[in-house]
Amino acid sequence: MVVDNKSNKSKFVGITSIADGLSTLKVAELQDIRRKLKIKNVSSLKKAELIQYLAEAIPFHLKNIIRLYDERRLFLIKSMIANKGMITVKNLEIEELEYFRKTGFTFMSYSNGNQAIIIPLDLMHTFEEIVRDETVLYDIKRNTEWIKITRGLLYYYGVVPQDKLVDLVEKYAPIHPYYLDFNQVIFDAMDYNQEINFDRYGFSFWEVLEPLNILEEQASRKGIDYYPFTKEQLLEAGETDFVEHPKGYSQLLALFTKEYGMSKQEATELIEECVLQVKLGNLPSQLLQYLQTQLTFESLEAVQRLVDALIILMNNTREWYLKGYTSLELSLQDKKGLSSLSNKKGEVIHLHTLQKVGRNEPCPCGSGKKYKKCCGN
Repeated sequence: MVVDNKSNKSKFVGITSIADGLSTLKVAELQDIRRKLKIKNVSSLKKAELIQYLAEAIPFHLKNIIRLYDERRLFLIKSMIANKGMITVKNLEIEELEYFRKTGFTFMSYSNGNQAIIIPLDLMHTFEEIVRDETVLYDIKRNTEWIKITRGLLYYYGVVPQDKLVDLVEKYAPIHPYYLDFNQVIFDAMDYNQEINFDRYGFSFWEVLEPLNILEEQASRKGIDYYPFTKEQLLEAGETDFVEHPKGYSQLLALFTKEYGMSKQEATELIEECVLQVKLGNLPSQLLQYLQTQLTFESLEAVQRLVDALIILMNNTREWYLKGYTSLELSLQDKKGLSSLSNKKGEVIHLHTLQKVGRNEPCPCGSGKKYKKCCGN
């Protein structure tokens, strides 16, 4: 049954029972909920029977479902509880809205004519108990670290094979003997924020277009292990919408806003696209070709100023091909580490010639010395 709660300033349309909420869904949506809860042997039930079955089953699964959450989802559930079981859609990202619509215990409704996600009244007490449960809160704190570290690793490495991910995460946060819990938490987070993909190549960041290409490039550099990030770096990169600001970022920002009259938001979006193209392995010529579609160059001097800032950014951006290293960092490693690099990536790009220079090649400045003993030092 739908109820209206009225006051002088607001009108909220609520749902009294979980069965009423489930009745608003299509059969296919009910079956999706059943599959997500791993409920078997009831797929042949008619809609009314399936609604009744799920209405009785979901409250028993509720605690285990919330145990997979992170602190963001806990915050949203607490916000609903504090607001009579409701949160307006404007407070949710699109991915969050899609996620909560498929849970089987939150449903679409309206507040002041605006769409909202609500908890049925008959589940409110159960939720209140769950969000105060110390064991649940402990799991949620642990999950938040797991999710952020995983996202951070994939942000910097691009792709990580399935059998390697646990080993990498466990360098920063314990997993064993809770390996199955870890998998459940990560896959549920993938459904929630849609920033991690999974296929036969393993786990990849959502912006990765060709996971196999990255794995092949990484495999060609046998002398390079994954860059050893700190836990703090990964937790920072694990935040949604994080974008690294490598050296050269501020210089490009000033250039785009002052010299090309772009707004800060426009300039930021353009630089973030440049960072992504570097992470994807694009070359300087490709970035310049792209920027020519976005900018009008007034002179050769203007082009040179752009190139100077762009190359600094490229040399200091962490690349997926390089397992999280920057080209500059690899250029400063010892001979053993550098000798295993192909000539495609991993070499510092000279600021004035746009030429990739190996450490043992003649320096482009014309000094006659090797690059590593001259400008590359």
